[in-house]
Amino acid sequence: MMAASLLRRDKKSTAAHLKAELNRIDNSPGVRQLQELLDSVLNPERLVGDAEALEWCKCLLAGGEGFEEFCKTVRSYDNATLCGLVWTANFVAYRCRTCGISPCMSLCAECFNNGDHTGHDFNMFRSQAGGACDCGDSNVMRESGFCSRHRSKTGTNVPSVPRDLLLMSEMVLPRFIICIIQYLRDGYSDPDPSSERDLHKVLQQLEPQISFLEDLTKMGGAMRTVLTKILTNQQTFKDLSMGQEENVYAKKNYDKYLSALKSSGLVSSEEKTGSGGFDPTAGAVALSILGATAAASPEEPVKEEDQDGGQGVGKRKRVKLSSSTKDPSIMDVLKHKCFLEELLFWTIKYEFPQKMVTFLLNMLPDQDYKISFTKTFVQHYAFIMKTLMKSHESDTMSNRIVHISVQLFSNEELARHVTEECQLLDIMVTVLLYMMESCLIKSELQDEENSRHVVVNCGEALLKNNTYWPLVSDFINILSHQSVAKRFLEDHSLLMLWMSFVSFFQGMNLNKRELNEHVEFESQTYYAAFAAELEACAQPMWGLLTHCKVKETQEYTKTVVRYCLETLQMWFDAISFVDEPAPNQVTFHLPLHRYYAMFLSKAVKCQGLDLDSLLPDQEMLMKIMVHPLQIQASLSEIHSNMWVRNGLQIKGQAMTYVQSHFCNSMIDPDIYLLQVCASRLDPDYFISSVFERFKVVDMLTMASQHQNSVLDSEQERPMLEGALTFLVILLSLRIHLGMADDEILRAEMVSQLCMNDRTHSSLLDLISFQFYIFFRVPLQYSPLFCSSVRFACPAFTLAEEESELFFQNVLCWNQ
Repeated sequence: MMAASLLRRDKKSTAAHLKAELNRIDNSPGVRQLQELLDSVLNPERLVGDAEALEWCKCLLAGGEGFEEFCKTVRSYDNATLCGLVWTANFVAYRCRTCGISPCMSLCAECFNNGDHTGHDFNMFRSQAGGACDCGDSNVMRESGFCSRHRSKTGTNVPSVPRDLLLMSEMVLPRFIICIIQYLRDGYSDPDPSSERDLHKVLQQLEPQISFLEDLTKMGGAMRTVLTKILTNQQTFKDLSMGQEENVYAKKNYDKYLSALKSSGLVSSEEKTGSGGFDPTAGAVALSILGATAAASPEEPVKEEDQDGGQGVGKRKRVKLSSSTKDPSIMDVLKHKCFLEELLFWTIKYEFPQKMVTFLLNMLPDQDYKISFTKTFVQHYAFIMKTLMKSHESDTMSNRIVHISVQLFSNEELARHVTEECQLLDIMVTVLLYMMESCLIKSELQDEENSRHVVVNCGEALLKNNTYWPLVSDFINILSHQSVAKRFLEDHSLLMLWMSFVSFFQGMNLNKRELNEHVEFESQTYYAAFAAELEACAQPMWGLLTHCKVKETQEYTKTVVRYCLETLQMWFDAISFVDEPAPNQVTFHLPLHRYYAMFLSKAVKCQGLDLDSLLPDQEMLMKIMVHPLQIQASLSEIHSNMWVRNGLQIKGQAMTYVQSHFCNSMIDPDIYLLQVCASRLDPDYFISSVFERFKVVDMLTMASQHQNSVLDSEQERPMLEGALTFLVILLSLRIHLGMADDEILRAEMVSQLCMNDRTHSSLLDLISFQFYIFFRVPLQYSPLFCSSVRFACPAFTLAEEESELFFQNVLCWNQ
């Protein structure tokens, strides 16, 4: 009755009346009247499409004033010291390297133009995934770069907010938010192929309501404070979200919500009740390392279907992580305690709709919200991975994920906080391991029958579509913070888990030389393989190496080197390696070798450690030498047309291996490792191994005639030239043998400028985060060639769809 009489009255006068009642000492009648009115106005069953409900909310929040006047008044109490402007893809923003503490720092045009960046190293860019302005955030950029508006704004000169100004907001908005949540619950359907795509339509109908919340965040710090209290209040969530058994609609939605939660953990209830024992038949190096933290399920046969040219041969070995990981919450089903947690859950479930992402990001200038939201994001990290893997629009979803995570993990203080409190590093590594286990197959390297090693299948969509990219990007981002990287390097069990992850890529995309007929279909899986090694293995490695530059970090380097050697030994055991590589096989992917080589180089060059103290025994060194040497011999075979029946793609692999974007993470460490082996092994053994691998031993005898049973006559001379050229490279390349960084940088700059004049910013973009190999022999390896390819694709990033175009350009330059 009371609600009916209030509804008949004018909205403004009703709002003014309720505000006056709520300001009384005994406001219980006013509270009761308001709740009855909201029961009628904010009915989740007819919230969508009901413009009247939004009008009522605006009038109630304004408390009898006009809504525009109310917004203006609230903005006058804005005490926010950060800009926080959120933008989406294709927005033009600025980045100042001089002012930035984090490499991800960015500024909107207004803040950049109002700041003093004269003589700074800055650039204007078009955002790919979206972003937010960092002006005013001293954890991300130096205060000298703040614009005039945020430099002077301390928050102390803003008057305190009158108690009655936001009183109605505190009462109305919780009911408004629970209506949105109930509608999201109602839109959920039990997973089946036909209903999954309907989730987007559900949220599209909610756009006016989400836009209203977004408009509220633009009122400034005072309103954001109110929203933060509502979103993070556990008692309010409990009162409004549960215990509504008498409401049939609410009970039905709550049941749907519980159903949606069932699949949110890494391990479902069914898996928990199953066998958790370790099955040695799975045989992955990773499993040996993981020990008690991993369990292998029985073999699951691969479906009989073509996986990009037959690259997915072999029976699938499913590696299931058990619930004995460090943090059980990683594995368990999610439990929500506040509106913010459930809102993020549905944002993930509905695959990060842009409106919801923008609303959540617009709240970040409130520091309390930012901390709570970051913890919530980490809490849902495993669920994000599972949703991303099932998404039909993983590219769009990846960009939206990074749009959020880059705002959270670029702040070192916040990253360190969630690392300590929420075990962020453990979660990230575990989630990456779990993600990759979905596409593991038995390795055919070396002894195919007895091999117990498993590798990622590069023909799977997870690899082909770079689905892992946002998670790896987050991991690289947090490793850029010294305090977080230090914690990672100090945690030996975490290093073991990471090495097991890297081992999944060791020997992937194996190539077998065709001896009889030309392949019918040229597999393009090598795109995915090179992208995966560079992004998932090499870039985290370079991030860790930046924190191992001084003598004080010697112990970190020693630890990594030790675990590299242990993992390599396990890998040799798993592939049943004896002393010779399998004939007519080559893989360009040896990330474990390269981790060992680069940390070895850093230890000797920057930390003053003795090389011999970090080397294994002679037998192990001989094993380590074999596969990098096999790659060098295979390069000559490919250029000698011995692999011609494998098609053009094998030439593409050979060229990509030495190309300027990859060489510092691939051929450079391989050459350095071979230089180390050459200097420590018996010279006769090393030289004979080289000529044997290049199949030219009989050409170096004093006999008047010779007969090579392996090479044709037209292949003998190119292979001999290849062997001698390799020895020249081995003796002359000095990148990791005493050549100073400024010398390397100078040579790289010369190779770039010989092509064309460059601006300072473009030169920095062209010179990647590490230096590249310069004096290549033969001609295809030259700096001029590398610069030409890079000039052809100056905007290349592996996360973009243009990666295939880039590889095609590499092939064109090779012709």
